[in-house]
Amino acid sequence: MNLIEHVETIFSPAGPIAASPGYEHRPQQAAMASAVASALLARSHLIVEAPTGVGKTLAYLIPTLLYSLQEGRKAIVSTHTKNLQEQLIRKDIPLACALLGRDIAVTALKGRRNYLCTTRLEHAIDSPSFFVDDQGRGELARIREWSLRTIDGDVEGLGFVPRSDIWDSVCSEQGICSSATCSGGCFFQRAKIRAREANLLIVNHALFFSLLSFAEREDGFIFPDDFVIFDEAHTLEAVAGAGIGLRLSERNALLAVHRFFHPKTKKGLLAGSSTRSAGRKKIAALCEKADQAIEDLFASAGTAARALTSHTDRGARRQIRIRTPLGISNDVDGPLGALEAHVRDVEENTDDLFKKQELAASRQSLREFRDGVTSFLEQWEADLTYWIDVTSPRNIQLCAAPSDVGEVLGARLFRDDTSVILTSATLSVNNSLDYFRSRIGGMQAEPLILDTPFDHARQMSISIARGIPEPEAEGYAHELPGWIMRSVERTHGRALVLFTSDASMRSTAAVMAGEFASRGFRLLVQNVDGPPPRLLEEFRKDVDSVLFGLDSFWMGIDVPGEALQHVIITRLPFAVPTHPLIEARLEAIAARGGNSFFEFTLPEAILKLKQGVGRLIRTQDDTGIVTLLDSRLLTKSYGKHFVASLPRCPIEILDANGDTEQIEPREP
Repeated sequence: MNLIEHVETIFSPAGPIAASPGYEHRPQQAAMASAVASALLARSHLIVEAPTGVGKTLAYLIPTLLYSLQEGRKAIVSTHTKNLQEQLIRKDIPLACALLGRDIAVTALKGRRNYLCTTRLEHAIDSPSFFVDDQGRGELARIREWSLRTIDGDVEGLGFVPRSDIWDSVCSEQGICSSATCSGGCFFQRAKIRAREANLLIVNHALFFSLLSFAEREDGFIFPDDFVIFDEAHTLEAVAGAGIGLRLSERNALLAVHRFFHPKTKKGLLAGSSTRSAGRKKIAALCEKADQAIEDLFASAGTAARALTSHTDRGARRQIRIRTPLGISNDVDGPLGALEAHVRDVEENTDDLFKKQELAASRQSLREFRDGVTSFLEQWEADLTYWIDVTSPRNIQLCAAPSDVGEVLGARLFRDDTSVILTSATLSVNNSLDYFRSRIGGMQAEPLILDTPFDHARQMSISIARGIPEPEAEGYAHELPGWIMRSVERTHGRALVLFTSDASMRSTAAVMAGEFASRGFRLLVQNVDGPPPRLLEEFRKDVDSVLFGLDSFWMGIDVPGEALQHVIITRLPFAVPTHPLIEARLEAIAARGGNSFFEFTLPEAILKLKQGVGRLIRTQDDTGIVTLLDSRLLTKSYGKHFVASLPRCPIEILDANGDTEQIEPREP
């Protein structure tokens, strides 16, 4: 039996999946599994939109595991969220292995700084004067105690949050923690061995692109002859762009210098008792000059960035685009170069192998920062967009990212003689995957759009507000609370209210808090009442609650059942055109004679709206309402494109007085 036949048997109406408790035959799942198997056999690329309920995880896992075992090739599954990784490890992969009747080597790998390096830990404990104070020594003792009982050395299981400088001194780090210097007890080295030996490796998108940039091998992405499955692929462009780009912060630069000597604590790699007085004075002076140069650089960058904004924008714009070199003198290069040269001399004259490695790794961080500053100030790369982030005045950041991720990503990702499978619940615009394919440079990938397994016509309805002022119009902010309250009352709470602006969410919550309390609705507000994971748990428990959320609640959350019966979207999710990357992409489209609104702005907003609407129906038993409080859906010509993207279900027009009028979905 060949791979495709084997997969078709497993996913058939009489197959083992349909016979498993809680599962049933889903034609869409079977179609996706066959398509994945075909792409793997052909070593070709595939992009699949698999709506919620299809069962896409098993649809790619079963053919992936079978193909990996059959061909001896390593499979990499990359996800965006931690929740999906945990679901894979705890539920989906064990089920897949049981269905196949095979024990399969599977492991997850995180970024190396998540792992404890036992070699660095022992050296830090043996040389505390180099690194830490009394509090730090106490934390080191707790970490050592934990190291004796932890299985994987993952900081997530530590049980407390260590000080950043303490964990920095004991975690795995490039150039220090290696198979040549660390014993078999080092947790990161163990993790690397498990990753090499596994049939299936699970990573997140950020780590994948970090490893890809290091590997750059012709015979695989990260390992020889491997292939990759990207789940939650809708986030790929943003994550890849961040990984390929540049982000230099004042805080991290100072931390790199303070690894050698901290002027306040008098600690550091070059502040130990073995260093002569003259040597300590020299390193203190070098680090002091480096500190001052770094602080001056970022202060000058912040001043220059703010000078580029108008008085009306000042204070509102947090990411300020730098179109041409700022003309700021690179005054950090000299002090950092002098510090680097001194550290190199100490390296060459020390017999302590561990200290030599620590100095070399820290010096490399300094060198990377110097190169990054030069690149930013001189704007070496024409295909990058440059900007300064002044969100935190105490930690200004110099940033750059590819203006067109597809141009950079396509050639590196969609290689010959291997497979890339990308899937997500929301990828299509106007029933086509062309927009997504072009954004990631994957026009050569075969597209597949699957039907939803849900009966949306029975399970949900959509209400579109008529009469509410447009979001930028006078009166919108005043009327919005009333529209939200009338909508919430229809389901007696149990509502997720999605905003596109933190300021709008907070001001609306402040106006409505008293009225919600008086009506017995518990109001939960993101970033006010707690972090998203905790708020989501509270929302699930209290079925009469109302949750106000921002971007992280538009996608990736799953609240099946009675706790969520109403999704209220306060306005169409058009991206803010003032962000430097969006601005650059719009300009590039206009420069070649295209229509930036229809080629970028509208498709992006449609995808985001689909993600928000998709929070409502998560199982075949869910029912509810989606209310869209944006009258532009009815008054603007582009509104029909949004309406056409919505699930096929009853749509009604909702007036301010509560009257409704049924309409049919319109085609664009």
